[in-house]
Amino acid sequence: MIPAIWGQIAGALIVMMLLSFCGIWIWAWLAYQKSKFDYMASLPMKDDEQVK
Repeated sequence: MIPAIWGQIAGALIVMMLLSFCGIWIWAWLAYQKSKFDYMASLPMKDDEQVK
């Protein structure tokens, strides 16, 4: 039989993964990321141009 502590560990791991996901999601939507994402989004359109 599986010890009861494994349920606690699994629950804590799920909470940590959820918090990590929410943190990354918030970081990606911050205003100062917009210029970086706009630059990266325009890279496929620059076929023959020299890219930094």
